[in-house]
Amino acid sequence: MTCEIRDPEARYRHLKREAAVMALTDLDPQDAATICATVLDEIGAGFPRLDWWGDTREEAGEWAYRANSGELEAYFTSALRRLNNQALGLKARKRMICALFQSLSATDQAAFLEWAKGA
Repeated sequence: MTCEIRDPEARYRHLKREAAVMALTDLDPQDAATICATVLDEIGAGFPRLDWWGDTREEAGEWAYRANSGELEAYFTSALRRLNNQALGLKARKRMICALFQSLSATDQAAFLEWAKGA
């Protein structure tokens, strides 16, 4: 069943996405992965900006909004490791883990708790 898209701009974007997917699936998987990684790198948020006089939390939120999932994961895991040896780092890591846990659905939270118990 074909979905009819009436808005010309939305239809054009949809057709471009379809063409891109078809082109990527016709490529060698390694070539397709290289192209996708390059595009993600190009549209990523880059490095977080550090403004000594600004609001760090607000700027972090703005950066995170623009960041792709690879960037978010890299900075999050690096931050957890870095906090390991910091004064008050344990409390900061607990807050990060709590925020991560709360972002999960109830089903995923229950599954995680079962996994953590060794089930």
